[in-house]
Amino acid sequence: MKIKIDQDHNRLDKFLYQYLEKIPLSLIQRLIRKYKIKINNKKSKANSAINRGDIIYIYYNFDYRTDKEFNIKLSIEDRKKFTKHIIFQSDDFLIINKIRGYAVQRGSKINISLKDLYESLLKQNLYIVHRLDKDTSGLMIFAKTRIAASGISKLFKDNLVSKFYIAITNKPFEKTSGILVNKNNEKKILKSQYRKINLPNYSNVYLIKLITGRKHQIRLQFYLNDNPILGDKKFLEKSNGNLMLMSTSLSFSYRDNFYKFKLNLNQIF
Repeated sequence: MKIKIDQDHNRLDKFLYQYLEKIPLSLIQRLIRKYKIKINNKKSKANSAINRGDIIYIYYNFDYRTDKEFNIKLSIEDRKKFTKHIIFQSDDFLIINKIRGYAVQRGSKINISLKDLYESLLKQNLYIVHRLDKDTSGLMIFAKTRIAASGISKLFKDNLVSKFYIAITNKPFEKTSGILVNKNNEKKILKSQYRKINLPNYSNVYLIKLITGRKHQIRLQFYLNDNPILGDKKFLEKSNGNLMLMSTSLSFSYRDNFYKFKLNLNQIF
């Protein structure tokens, strides 16, 4: 096995413990002592630093079997449905077109989450790096390793992931484009940019770019600006039908690669 390093790390053993996940640290350190693990094919120590561009060589076949059971039974129809909504996957992350009505993670009233379903489908652990509301559909990311989860979570935290949403409202804003600025109950600033766009069969369609990222931000801001999103039962009591909010575009750079994912606007609702 060869691992190319894309950023500096203080210790070889601690990096591999994160990277390999299910492998005990004691085994990793023993393999380093026996020179079964080398940096740039040279003898190394557990506390050796590794630098961007280095290559770690591992001369050992790990047993990746795990005790975790991915035992949620998916019907043939469900397997096809969830597989169809996979947009992209690599060794580091998975991009899905989230189906409306599924909570991303478990909660007090949620015993099976979207994360559980995709873990059972793919037979591997997944890690949450951001969230979409249960009734929001569209593009979202699951990380496949702890290292990827840490790196991609930091991209979200540092506002380095460009996210666009589509929302449909019952009436138009006074201006066809602008920036919405509000505060939530915690007095935190909410800021997003919107622009009216044309979408066949719908009126009052808005493309939205988040400038800040708060819980329920788009839904709350549209409500606070007297233009709630259609189907929003949280902020519009008499609302019927589905929530007309979708994550339609994600772009970011990760491990020296640029990724951009975009849904076809004619098929989003």
